[in-house]
Amino acid sequence: MQRVVDLPVSVELPGALGQEVSGYVEVEAGWQVVAPEGPPAPALALRAEPAPGPPCIVIVEGAPSAQQVREGLLAGALDVLGWPDDRDRLLEAPPRLRAVDPVKRTGHGPRLLRIGGVAGGAGASTLSLAIGGLLAWSGQLTVVVGEEDMLELCGLGGWTGPGAAELAALDAAAAAAEVPGLLRPVAGVDRLSVLGGSGRSVRTCAGWPVDAVVADLRAEALPEAAVLDAREAARLLVARPDGSLRRASGVPVPVILMGSGPLDGAGAHRLL
Repeated sequence: MQRVVDLPVSVELPGALGQEVSGYVEVEAGWQVVAPEGPPAPALALRAEPAPGPPCIVIVEGAPSAQQVREGLLAGALDVLGWPDDRDRLLEAPPRLRAVDPVKRTGHGPRLLRIGGVAGGAGASTLSLAIGGLLAWSGQLTVVVGEEDMLELCGLGGWTGPGAAELAALDAAAAAAEVPGLLRPVAGVDRLSVLGGSGRSVRTCAGWPVDAVVADLRAEALPEAAVLDAREAARLLVARPDGSLRRASGVPVPVILMGSGPLDGAGAHRLL
């Protein structure tokens, strides 16, 4: 794997572990170890546990337990590594950093996941709600943004009043102040709310008083997904196991197939 030299990284680990990790990233990876407050500002933090700030990787001595891995990833860490056995995985961090949404990198807003479908009825709204529910059940305040079909799935009627489109017309501070008064809670799922309007209106959620935002782009996202910049493109596409799957060919984002059973490699080849 090609090394990314001079990547600014903060090592926020105690004692000898911090010294060993610092030496490894400087010598083996060619990265620049900087103070957490900079300058320059770190693009990556190596920590014992997740915390607000730049994207981080959690490092523990020895093999991490399943609970440590789960809690670290749910809290937003890019990875949870055991030292020293997993140290080579640190070199995989730069391409993963490029996939982190710019809003998340700044540390000024919740995580934003944009989900689109390759065709009508592919299941983007269903998956958006499912992911939103999982995030909420894990303890994160989560908002799913979508239109009428998504609202019907969670048992709510039509949306009245301002929604995502109106928030998009405001500056970040004003939009963040309006969000709490617009959200509708989803019955039976603590910490999950919805916001009416097209998920495509959500270009940033900086300052929103939540932990995660899932934007349902529906099928209209695909034709532009390969050419929109990183803040506007879908991060995840949904397709049915039929001929419409061809529309996802060549689009550089993960594709989830929604169907009644597994699709093996030969079946995918036939569809494509």
